[in-house]
Amino acid sequence: MEKAERKSRARAILGYLLAATLLASAVLAIAGHSEGASRLAPWFVMIGLTALNLTSLPFRWRSYGEVSKLMNDETTRDHRRSSFAAGFWAMFAAAVAVMIVACFRPMDAVAIGRIIITAGLIAALICFSTLELRASR
Repeated sequence: MEKAERKSRARAILGYLLAATLLASAVLAIAGHSEGASRLAPWFVMIGLTALNLTSLPFRWRSYGEVSKLMNDETTRDHRRSSFAAGFWAMFAAAVAVMIVACFRPMDAVAIGRIIITAGLIAALICFSTLELRASR
């Protein structure tokens, strides 16, 4: 039980670090430090792994035993649902904001996609991590 709680806290802290990394990546990309399609492949890998981290799929591929079951209990599944909802609303708000900004300052499709996806993933990561840390108290 104690091992599962430690790992859950570590997963929550990793969520905050991933959110900060995504934000830094988006800011650098929008500021013009990642021009070209060659920079999209690492970004797609990063967002794919980040999104996968928010699911329980990594735990289903292999049998992790009792610790895995404790780390992915009903409360954690509820936290995932809440974080996906937060991510959805953040993507919705980011899409509306980008549409408004694009009326005054034209943006390319890659920047728009980055902003919307990053906003959703950051919101989901922060929501999930916050809920997990609160539950571990």
